[in-house]
Amino acid sequence: MKNKIKEYTAASGLESIKVQLDYKTVITLSRKASLEIWLRRYPEAKVIAS
Repeated sequence: MKNKIKEYTAASGLESIKVQLDYKTVITLSRKASLEIWLRRYPEAKVIAS
């Protein structure tokens, strides 16, 4: 079974939000609604850039 590399492109015209979930995991979100969901799952998460 081969490993597949997934490429995600940012939606044009939208501002992205970088969030650090824990000391080694950083994710990029495109919507504030998804930010609220992640903050409920990881209360210690920090917003790095928006």
